[in-house]
Amino acid sequence: MTGLERSSAFSPPVFGRWRRSENLVPALVLLALAAAGWAYAIRQAGAAHGMDPAMDGLSSGGAWGPASFLFGWTAMMAAMMIPATLPLILLYRVFARNRLDKGRAGVAALLAGYVAVWAAAGLPVYAYSLFGGWAGPPAAALPALLLIVGGAYQFTPLKRGCHVRCSSPLFFLVRRWRPGPTGALRLGAIHGVDCVGCCAGLMAGLVALGTMNPAWMLTVAVVVFVEKTIPGGHRVAHPLGALMILGGVLLGASLIDGTSPGMEP
Repeated sequence: MTGLERSSAFSPPVFGRWRRSENLVPALVLLALAAAGWAYAIRQAGAAHGMDPAMDGLSSGGAWGPASFLFGWTAMMAAMMIPATLPLILLYRVFARNRLDKGRAGVAALLAGYVAVWAAAGLPVYAYSLFGGWAGPPAAALPALLLIVGGAYQFTPLKRGCHVRCSSPLFFLVRRWRPGPTGALRLGAIHGVDCVGCCAGLMAGLVALGTMNPAWMLTVAVVVFVEKTIPGGHRVAHPLGALMILGGVLLGASLIDGTSPGMEP
């Protein structure tokens, strides 16, 4: 059995678990958090109207302090990642209940660990946004470079390994389970690291195209959901990587000849 086959074997159905009444309320609460993140992102995109599309919203970090930037980045990650993380969170509740653990505190700690890792992942994005502000004309080539590097990452063993781990919640919990809120915090952080590793290429593309662009955010969120929760979702990684590399090459070529291709999805 290959790693991805094992991943599918240990990944219980997503939607069947949502039908159970005991999971309905927590699922709705988590989806409400994601919806709040989307509302914030759309509001910020409207405030950034008229800016350079490749540097709108959060990408123009020079106009933000670090705390404001990381708050916005974390809200954006909540919007995009919570739906794809629901299977793990709901399955954690089953594990906690069967072990007479404190489910509510554990879920909060699990989510806190996961979100903390994604918040930390915003630090290099903030550094990139500051560099784009002071580097001048050379910074115009950065989006093309990010697309190419992000696309190439889609073909790496690191991407594949992180995807296997973050798309198989049952296997993950069986191997990594620790009791109590502290154990849940650790679980969330480990899962967050795997998720960042799985999505790093997509995040590079999102930063290149406009971090707070709702259309690109939705595109990436759908891809992440498909990759993590749909059987065979891993098959989109290579075609998407090839498209990103092609887009980066075309964008770079347009900078050389002075044209500017449309980047709106």
